Amino acid sequence: MPTMADVARKADVSIMTVSRVINNTGYVKAATRQRVLQAMQEVGYEPKSAAGPLVQTSTLVLVVPDITNPFFTFIARGMEDVARKHGFRMLLANTDESLEKEREYMQMCLDYRIAGVLIVPVGDPSVANLRLLEQHHIPFVLIDRDVEGIDTDLVKGDMRPTSTQLVEHLIELGHRRIAAVVGPLHNAASRERLDGYKDALTRHGIPIRDDMIFQASMTRDMDVSFVEALFSAAKPPTAMFVSNMFQYAHIVRALHHLGIRVPDDVSIVSFGNTDDLASVDSILTAAVQPTYNFGSLGAQLLLERIDGVRKMSTRIVLNSEIVFRASTAPPRP
Repeated sequence: MPTMADVARKADVSIMTVSRVINNTGYVKAATRQRVLQAMQEVGYEPKSAAGPLVQTSTLVLVVPDITNPFFTFIARGMEDVARKHGFRMLLANTDESLEKEREYMQMCLDYRIAGVLIVPVGDPSVANLRLLEQHHIPFVLIDRDVEGIDTDLVKGDMRPTSTQLVEHLIELGHRRIAAVVGPLHNAASRERLDGYKDALTRHGIPIRDDMIFQASMTRDMDVSFVEALFSAAKPPTAMFVSNMFQYAHIVRALHHLGIRVPDDVSIVSFGNTDDLASVDSILTAAVQPTYNFGSLGAQLLLERIDGVRKMSTRIVLNSEIVFRASTAPPRP
């Protein structure tokens, strides 16, 4: 039966290097890693992980909250293109914004000795799940959301200043009663959107009202019961700032049932769809983020981590582009 020593001789490396590749317990250059993997295949050496399955030392994992959201689909494509170019495979995990599912996938990465992880964390409580990767020396890069207490690479959008610009567009049109719908505030991306909204109101001397700010899911199962209550108030909003396409779609559907028209009765701005084809008939004034680059740059940072090229953390903030369409108009007299 072939041994690690046979693999080491075939790959012209030390047994320690073979061990590091198998157990993912240290940094090994990508070229060396591939040479060891090729040698393992040629001599017929098949190591097992503690849980039994084959070690997956050339596999990367992308963990996202909701793969049905085009935002994360484009991240996946960017990551896959870079991973394949460098000889790595990619697996996809979907957490549904659940900490429990996120932890299960982190444990899977340990069991299968995954080479590295690109993750959009559920939120601040994800710190415990990410510590599992740190403790087992599995490199990872955060996407879209920062997590306090975790020092690693991050690729995100300029959400706070872009949110400010979206809300200021509404203010410039004459709106003063502007509602905000953000995601759960246990994740940094939602807090940055809310901060940007508040920055715009404060800059223009508009009072910040708690009854105009709502937290809602950013997935397909969003609860829109607040919409009817909001627009049945004595002075309903004349404009809304919402966080993503799912929120926008749910809110527009709810408004339609109430007989409220966009933009005649209420203007709406949002972070939008990155796919020009999917948005070709859209009326939404939106901030478009370069999400493919989230995935491609994140994967490149991850590979550099795996290779041991860099030890210091890198923070990349990508600019958004606001596309002005027909979902906004001056408020009605």
